[in-house]
Amino acid sequence: MDLGFGNKNQVVGAAATRAVLSGAVAREAAIDDDLCKYDELLNDTTSLELLRKARMEEMRTRAAKMEEDKANGHGKYEELHDTKEFFEAAKKSSRLVVHFYRPTTRYCEIVDGHLGKLCLRHRETRFVRINAEKSDYLVEKLGVVVMPTLLLVRDGKVQHHLRGFDELGNTAEFSTGCLAWLLGSYDLVEDGGDDVPEEL
Repeated sequence: MDLGFGNKNQVVGAAATRAVLSGAVAREAAIDDDLCKYDELLNDTTSLELLRKARMEEMRTRAAKMEEDKANGHGKYEELHDTKEFFEAAKKSSRLVVHFYRPTTRYCEIVDGHLGKLCLRHRETRFVRINAEKSDYLVEKLGVVVMPTLLLVRDGKVQHHLRGFDELGNTAEFSTGCLAWLLGSYDLVEDGGDDVPEEL
């Protein structure tokens, strides 16, 4: 097919073909190098044994961390009754979500339902609740004004306050996945989801 450039069509086409071919050859060479490394690894029993030992140690460490987290209250949604319990929880858990609630506020019940589900899915984080009416000191020191308020604590430091439903699409009809995504964006849960929920 002639595009009106005469012989230049063939020159441009040949140059494009060479460029694509050289890119494909380079990718193929990189893949071949990777395959050779994997073949060498599979044939080297010492390396495989070292990998296996490292993986076993990693699994032991993860299991010990899970047991420690379980002992510290991870995996359940509990109520803290005083300031001392709050500070102990913040010290023992690297990730802590604290729900300041008022028993007469119906929106707090909605948050309780979502946190009750999240505590079972995200055992790397501890989820607790504190009655704001019985914790004047914490409410004043932490600036809790709106109910519900979620206090996000990471490594013993308050990272963020989620006040009301402003960051949850300004509606009480948000999903548990939406809250998980938001907590994940503050690194309070692992794998909160990559895609922004449609609700936001």
